[in-house]
Amino acid sequence: MTHPDSFHAVLERLSFGANVAFRPGEDLLHGVTVAPLTTPLAAGAPVQAAIFRLAAKGRIARHPATVPQVLAVLEGTGRVSGADGNFERIAASEAVFWAAGEEHETETEDGLTALVLEADGLQLFHRPSGPHPSPRTE
Repeated sequence: MTHPDSFHAVLERLSFGANVAFRPGEDLLHGVTVAPLTTPLAAGAPVQAAIFRLAAKGRIARHPATVPQVLAVLEGTGRVSGADGNFERIAASEAVFWAAGEEHETETEDGLTALVLEADGLQLFHRPSGPHPSPRTE
């Protein structure tokens, strides 16, 4: 066990504002900017996280998930679909999980900002029944 006095972590602040986002050159992304938070999976990172901003009428076209992923909406509203192709509404404080290989799509009429997490082995959290444990603050 590491003694607290011997731990010398450096707090790193990240900006994910529109001013640091870029417009990827992928055909799947229409009206989308991305602000990466981590090194990409393609560069060997175990987890990839980024803020995706979809402008009004923005769309992430239908494609298969390369690894399991979560899209957590931070602002705005939109529609998402999974393997069955049926769209469902999604809004701020809601998230969706797509399994590796699952075809999926995201679109919005008025704009949407989301945190996208991708990782091999990423699993959906299943809340246990009964009293909820307090979060750890260590």
